[in-house]
Amino acid sequence: MESSSSSSSAIIFEAPGFLRIYQDGKVERLVDKETVPPSSEEREGVASKDVVLDPQTGVFVRLYLPRLGVADGKRRAPVLVYFHGGGFCIGSAASPVYHSYLNKVAAEAKVICVSVDYRRAPEQRLPAAYDDCFGALEWLDRQAMALDGVSADPWLASHADFSNVFLAGDSAGANILHQVGIRAGERKWDGVRLQGAILVHPFFGGEERIGCELEADAEVEVFNTMTDAIWSISLPAGADKDHPFRNPVGPHSAALSTLVYPRTLVFVAGKDLLRARGIWYYDSLKKAGKDADLVMTKDETHVFHLFNQKSENTLLMLKRISDFMHSL
Repeated sequence: MESSSSSSSAIIFEAPGFLRIYQDGKVERLVDKETVPPSSEEREGVASKDVVLDPQTGVFVRLYLPRLGVADGKRRAPVLVYFHGGGFCIGSAASPVYHSYLNKVAAEAKVICVSVDYRRAPEQRLPAAYDDCFGALEWLDRQAMALDGVSADPWLASHADFSNVFLAGDSAGANILHQVGIRAGERKWDGVRLQGAILVHPFFGGEERIGCELEADAEVEVFNTMTDAIWSISLPAGADKDHPFRNPVGPHSAALSTLVYPRTLVFVAGKDLLRARGIWYYDSLKKAGKDADLVMTKDETHVFHLFNQKSENTLLMLKRISDFMHSL
């Protein structure tokens, strides 16, 4: 007879190499588990610190402040609000790979980065991550206005150009960005002005398979099975494959024309099995009359910029992001 202890430790869900869920409710994340602290001293010309937004949920943002020259009279920098990826289930604003990457973004693009750490599935299914990330944007708006008794963060008060705020995210973080953009169109912003969005290898889906998802290939079959599994533990219980959180242009999704920012930059990678969804999203933006650009990196895989941060293609991507933010 099986003991209660062995029963409670039985695996009831597994995304191989990614995540396990046990009978007793324990969640075991198999990758991207490490965290690193911020650095109050400049490293590579960037200082960072964490600001807790909600003590009850533990949601925080990690701020990155680059060394800003004043010779040209520019004492303020654009603000980049960043949503990390990880299938809604893994990763953190404090993970080494994101900490390193956003240090580079801040240093090279001369922008203040606000990296959001949000609640993750499966413990907190969507829309928890959307709520947290939208809440971070609302916090930034209050910072700009110093409203509701909020004491403005000194870094932001002294150096942020709140009239030049951009949203960015990779993979599931790009999905979050889209939902934040839809919500942002439903209210008035008094302090911040959203100037653009940068979606890197966005994680979307739908009932109907498209593009490379249709290929009769073992790798594609594994990919489709894996993404379906991740969606199954991330979406609200009972949601179908065309739920608005998964399919941004589905039958029940908000119109893309309601997105609040005027410009969008979409990155896709030629060897990424999510590339068809990124192209499809870009095409849908254009059909909706939105100002959008698509950048294809032919010989790269999903989120290559995080794992090959010194590669030529990563540097080219970073330059494109910098140009996008400074082209107003």
